[in-house]
Amino acid sequence: MARKKSEEESSEIEAVDLISLLSTPETTDSYEIELSVPEQDLDLIALGKEELREEAVKLAKAKTLLPNKEVRPIASQTLSSPTPLRPSSITPTQTISIAKPKVTSSKTINCLDALQGYENDSFEQIIKDISACQRCGLCKTRKNVVPGIGNTKAKLVLIGEAPGADEDIQGIPFVGKAGQHLDKIIAAAGFNKKDLYICNILKCRPPNNRDPNNDEMRVCTPFLQRQLALIKPKMIACLGNIACHYVIGPSMPGITRLRGQWFDSIFGIPTFAMYHPSYLIRSASREKGSPNWQMWQDIRALKAKYDESGK
Repeated sequence: MARKKSEEESSEIEAVDLISLLSTPETTDSYEIELSVPEQDLDLIALGKEELREEAVKLAKAKTLLPNKEVRPIASQTLSSPTPLRPSSITPTQTISIAKPKVTSSKTINCLDALQGYENDSFEQIIKDISACQRCGLCKTRKNVVPGIGNTKAKLVLIGEAPGADEDIQGIPFVGKAGQHLDKIIAAAGFNKKDLYICNILKCRPPNNRDPNNDEMRVCTPFLQRQLALIKPKMIACLGNIACHYVIGPSMPGITRLRGQWFDSIFGIPTFAMYHPSYLIRSASREKGSPNWQMWQDIRALKAKYDESGK
């Protein structure tokens, strides 16, 4: 009997209003809402499946709206190719203006302004202007200017940073040990050197083969722009860390990470990053993963792209 009485008493205990109990007096009004009871039981599993189906449909629609764009290396950005440089209309005897980089958008690499006024430009005039140039101190230490050499209608232009001692004596780029090593590499890959144009950013040798500085490269760049405007190449191969950083962009990582990849450049021409041959001759190793082995992979990739590009 005692147990039965206890159960009856417990059934008469009033339900506890937890919201009223836990709320402060000034906030109780916020809970005074009327809750409606659904006319039928809710199938939560079915509702969950329906929501998943709706999300899947939304994702599928969003995916079809996204453009299928190529992603450039290093940065998760698409680098667009600006309009190639074209000479305009002043006589070549006028003062050369120094091209300055401009930013076209947050997703576009810096591109040089087109030089004004070389409508009737020629390689002869460029060489004459380089020979007379005194825009930096290198004019006082050079023996000869080193404009460039090769096919003036080349599809591919190879660009290094600056001439060395042998180049300064002969006035021809890449004729020293590094140049001879480069000759072997391009020949082994199947290139005919007569089909290429080879030059440097600087047209004069820095003393003691030191690295060129930005001011020297900046004042020399218009000569290279004029050369590219006449050649109209389809592609550039940039040789070495300094040349790659100047032509592709100073914020890029080092050459060991740049090499073997295509980029847009300050000239608006697709550019392939490669080791400088002087770096390669410091090591005789041809083992897999060595710089010479990597260069061989890169030059073959460049030749494949070259062949695909047609005439």
